[in-house]
Amino acid sequence: MELIVSKSNDNVKFIRSLNEKKYRTKYNAFYLEGVKVTNEILDKNEAIDILFIAYSKSLLISTNGGQALLDRISSLKNVKVLEFEENIFKYMTDTVNTQGILVVMKIPKYSLENEENKNIILLDKVQDLGNIGTIIRSCNAFGVDTILCTSGTADVYSPKAVRATMGGILNVKIIYLDDIEKLNLFKKMGYKYSKIPKTEVVDRIPETDAIFENVNDNLEAINDSDEEVGTISIDDKATKKIGNFSDNGYSWQKLVALDHDTLFKYSVKPFGILDLKTNETFVT
Repeated sequence: MELIVSKSNDNVKFIRSLNEKKYRTKYNAFYLEGVKVTNEILDKNEAIDILFIAYSKSLLISTNGGQALLDRISSLKNVKVLEFEENIFKYMTDTVNTQGILVVMKIPKYSLENEENKNIILLDKVQDLGNIGTIIRSCNAFGVDTILCTSGTADVYSPKAVRATMGGILNVKIIYLDDIEKLNLFKKMGYKYSKIPKTEVVDRIPETDAIFENVNDNLEAINDSDEEVGTISIDDKATKKIGNFSDNGYSWQKLVALDHDTLFKYSVKPFGILDLKTNETFVT
């Protein structure tokens, strides 16, 4: 087996490109790293579209279970295996402490057919890759095998998200929906879109109005001055009741969100403005 030692090698360029979404989309491919996940993939070999396995011998044999996996991949007949020099392997991946082996796979394609009656998780514009990975692991734990992703959701097949799944991505169907598909699916499942009513605003409070008016006045004065640093100190004794004592005992409990209606037994004293130049408090 030839040892790949150059960054200009086409396979090196290909694997490295999969760190970016546009190339994962272009080649319809992604990769998974690690000894454990590689063994899991090989156990599922017939059901998974493997393009090739890449490894660094020096990195792999220094990892727990690495020698046994090296022996396993060395005897494979139906899977392409490529060996890379250690520094080249580190160059290809975005993992800080790589275990020295990865599997490049085709991104599987699934449809919504026959999925309506199954347990499904919908990711709607979820952006945090680590959270996506955690959700996928949770799906594995609770027997959910289908995940729908709306447009605007981060790429599930990014290396960070895939690592966070800890191999769990092998056990779920990932289906991305465009907006029309999403609407049709929800309609078929009996859901409909409706506007959320806005929360009514409580009566204006003169004391707090005065506070914010003076904040704005002081900010404008600081902006208009030649001083580089301005100081606004807030210190006042104005009192506003909250909880069951506010608004003469009336509550907004039937609204979407409440304002002031906590169960506290106490009152809150919002601060006023102390102008350090004149040593004056604006709200009393």
